[in-house]
Amino acid sequence: MKIIVNGDDFGFSQEINNNIIKCHNDGILTSTTLIAYGEGFEEAVALSKSHPKLGIGVHLVLDGEYTLINTPASLVDSKSGYFYKYRDAIKKIRNGSFCHDDLVKEYSLQIEKVLDAGIKVTHLDHHHHLHRYFPVLNAVMEVSKKYNIQYVRPQKIISLDKIPFHKKMYRELHHFLLKRKCKTIDGYFGLFSTSKDIMKKRFEYALALNKNVIELMVHPSKNNGEIDFLTDKEIVRLCKNKLTNYGEL
Repeated sequence: MKIIVNGDDFGFSQEINNNIIKCHNDGILTSTTLIAYGEGFEEAVALSKSHPKLGIGVHLVLDGEYTLINTPASLVDSKSGYFYKYRDAIKKIRNGSFCHDDLVKEYSLQIEKVLDAGIKVTHLDHHHHLHRYFPVLNAVMEVSKKYNIQYVRPQKIISLDKIPFHKKMYRELHHFLLKRKCKTIDGYFGLFSTSKDIMKKRFEYALALNKNVIELMVHPSKNNGEIDFLTDKEIVRLCKNKLTNYGEL
């Protein structure tokens, strides 16, 4: 089995950029996804070019206070001039306020910004997992094909925790549809704890599964303990010969 360790939010800030590069250089992080509208975007581009073994994807964004250029008006909160806040964006997705063509246009703008910076894009995922909703997923799959970006992060969760049956079935259907249109992997998991013991338990559980490729999604910061975990010598040892990234698949 192979494991991709992906750091989300590359380009969000200088601090996040530094944390991701540290976990790549000193630990098991193999991949990251870049926010086109992040304040640390230019620095992240430079760092990616000086770390050629780090796989770079696009972290598509549809919510939050980002400076927007040419974004379709339907996706923008007219009061703030930014994307809608997270919960408001979900409501808009669910009630069909975001039309498909506007989503495709916006995601195209974000992907093209990354491509124009000279980055070879290996995969797509979405800030706050908004592509778990089918209207967003359809737009993501369309731009994946448009720009020949083969891999999209799945929403099939690998977890020790019990998942309610209806949520599990929804994600199974999501996974089935994603696999019909794009390439993806067997599932993803997160550490979802600040306790090193719990992190290790979740990690070892995932590694013991009979899967081909899975993704560990991380957000390395000083507060959540992930930097120490991802650079821990024992964790590095457990991952020997298992690490890969989307570009190597």
